[in-house]
Amino acid sequence: MVKRRLFYLFIALVIVAFAAGAQAWWEKVDEDMIFEPLVAQEATEDKSDSLEVVEITEAAEEPEAAEDTYAENAEAAEPADGEESEKETTDTKVTQEEKVSEERPALANRSTTESRSSTPAQDKPAEEETPAEAAETAPTPPAKRSVTYEDYTVRAGDTLWIISQDQGIPLPELLKTNNLTENSSISPGMILSIPRHQIPQRETPGERYGELLDWWTEAQYLWPIGQNARIIDFETGQSFMVRRSYGAFHADVEPLTAEDTRIMQQIWSGWSWRTRPVIVEINGRRLAASANGMPHSIQTITNNNFNGHFCIHFQNSTRHKDNLQQADHQQNVLTAAGRN
Repeated sequence: MVKRRLFYLFIALVIVAFAAGAQAWWEKVDEDMIFEPLVAQEATEDKSDSLEVVEITEAAEEPEAAEDTYAENAEAAEPADGEESEKETTDTKVTQEEKVSEERPALANRSTTESRSSTPAQDKPAEEETPAEAAETAPTPPAKRSVTYEDYTVRAGDTLWIISQDQGIPLPELLKTNNLTENSSISPGMILSIPRHQIPQRETPGERYGELLDWWTEAQYLWPIGQNARIIDFETGQSFMVRRSYGAFHADVEPLTAEDTRIMQQIWSGWSWRTRPVIVEINGRRLAASANGMPHSIQTITNNNFNGHFCIHFQNSTRHKDNLQQADHQQNVLTAAGRN
């Protein structure tokens, strides 16, 4: 009977001891479940509030100090091993919060400075120019062509053709401006309107080259019929004088004197339809052009040893026979302008 009671007592002690151990184990597990999420949640909030601080800390100029700081924080944030008490866990959490709060202002200022200094130079916005500086650096826009008009009083003996030649404008333009036709009659005292074209000077790649000007809207007004000009061969630099005698689609010209004819014949090595790039100098302007070296058709100058006239083309000018551009002339014009 005594042995049975001792046996039951032993069993009861074992059960009590087991229950006490189980209770102690459950209390430990419960502590970990409560405090670890709290620590993790606070650490996450601190990290989200100072994301830029953490990023800058990792890229700081003193990596060893940053690593030490993170090591200490990591050690403080790690859960306790074995039988660490609730007090140790709480102290670790408080210490981590104090360090983060102390470092936050300094690192926040540092992050702003470093983020600005680490921005690539090409990403920085250009400094704003003052209006005066912008005006100095901005390219000057090319001047535009303009047209003004003058009155002309018809005199005795005038014809529309004579007036157009004397005034240096194409006959079709004179007729259109005054609402006339080729069959219109004029009389002395009649007032006609004469267009005057202002052609701005164009830049060239260098002193050797001529201005690249359109025949129809620019060049024909700078070199009107009846005016003299100097022709400079682009390749040899030799020059001679000519006069524009005719031509609506391009310039029909004649050498002024027998000496000018001799120089021209020397440049072409005899008379030839072969075209050459030339510069036309007139009234202080140098114009890019192309010329052939063959006397043909009508003439106005009879004592220059040149039987007829020859042709000078400009940009977009055409032949008289079919009103088409000639490729070699256009290529020569570009050469004389320094565009190829």
